[in-house]
Amino acid sequence: MYEIFKTVLILSLFGFCIIAVLLCLKPITAKKFPAGWQYYVWLVVLLSMIIPVYKLIPERQVQRLSFITQNQPVRQEVFRFDGNETEIIIPEAKEEIYNEGTKQSVTPGLHIPHADIIAYIWLAGVCIYLITIVSSYIIYIFRRRRRALALSHNPVFDRVKNELKIKRNIRIRMSPEVGSPMLVGVLFPVVYIPCREISDENMRMVFLHELTHYKRKDLAFKWLSLFVNAVHWFNPLVYLLSANISEACEISCDMAVTKNMSDEEQKSYMKTIVELVE
Repeated sequence: MYEIFKTVLILSLFGFCIIAVLLCLKPITAKKFPAGWQYYVWLVVLLSMIIPVYKLIPERQVQRLSFITQNQPVRQEVFRFDGNETEIIIPEAKEEIYNEGTKQSVTPGLHIPHADIIAYIWLAGVCIYLITIVSSYIIYIFRRRRRALALSHNPVFDRVKNELKIKRNIRIRMSPEVGSPMLVGVLFPVVYIPCREISDENMRMVFLHELTHYKRKDLAFKWLSLFVNAVHWFNPLVYLLSANISEACEISCDMAVTKNMSDEEQKSYMKTIVELVE
């Protein structure tokens, strides 16, 4: 367990440095680069904090084995093969285990090093974080779905799906518990809309936004962000990373929706989104 935690610590330290640099450069990069660039750079940071790329670099196994051999007593054995005697040096077993250049004495009975205790505390934090997030999400969805009305057909929704070339069957529900439209569900996506009168043009803008989220797999990236946050719950900058990913996700989605719109359509879109959020 400690070896896993040690890997997490290394990745967390690396992520801390990268996040700090990107946050310092954000006032500059936000002006120089598009919103999509900001979004995907944060996602690269996410991946770098769960994939130990440094382990792909060949380790100096020769030196490690050399260290073990130099500190381990040996005995000589003579074997006879086809009438010829061959001398072979065999290392003797010791009551010590060498691990990554350090030795730990093996003593009878239960003995948990302090490092393992810290590792188990980290694991407990990960479990508590994930249980809290998943249970809160399930309760949230249950409350929204409890009084929701499933819509079997919506012509505006179908037109937007065809416009975005989405073949997947995505359900749509109307719920009084929803204040603004939202997309939920990675495996079984559902679009929730509020129970109020919305014009077809405004509804089209809403569906463009939510279905663009689906097409870009934004929900999967947000869950990845939560998982990384759980693994590195002790790292304060990871919480800023999640917040910046959510912000960049919404901005880049709006930019993706409006990039081929006219000026009037862009104004209508932004007005619709702001009114629904308010």
